[in-house]
Amino acid sequence: MRERAVRALKALVYPEGIDFLALYPAEVLLDHGDMHLDLRPDDPRFPHLVRVPLRVFLPGAYVRVKSGSRVLLGFEGGNPERPVAYLWEAGGTVVVEIRSVSGRRVRVDDEAGEIRVEDPVRVVVDAPQILLAGGGPPVARVGDPVQVGAAIGVIIGGSSKVFSG
Repeated sequence: MRERAVRALKALVYPEGIDFLALYPAEVLLDHGDMHLDLRPDDPRFPHLVRVPLRVFLPGAYVRVKSGSRVLLGFEGGNPERPVAYLWEAGGTVVVEIRSVSGRRVRVDDEAGEIRVEDPVRVVVDAPQILLAGGGPPVARVGDPVQVGAAIGVIIGGSSKVFSG
């Protein structure tokens, strides 16, 4: 008896003719901030789905998606009880973060207007030219000559955390 009731309920929620191995376009209604989304599938046979896991195919990656963005709705192993969302269209992400097992992190955050690089040991920037603060004043290093008015001197101290090769 219980099994028949479960089958009948599933038939109401998941109508016949839906291919659960296919991908279906959907609109993001809400990003919960923990890699779960609320979705409104374009296909009217599907109800609104709540807290659907977001998959991005990069272990350690974290993203935040704008409401109104488009994703593809799929079902793990064709199981209608295991919906998943896949990023589909560009421009929908507002935060992209990659974290390593050892604590290194790169975060591009449109909401905060910043790019953040964090490392428990050091961050290496290797480029022929580095632009800081959008082209602000030049940066002097320990040992560099500096001129203040008519006097010329040498930098003898500085940050123990910043080095230049």
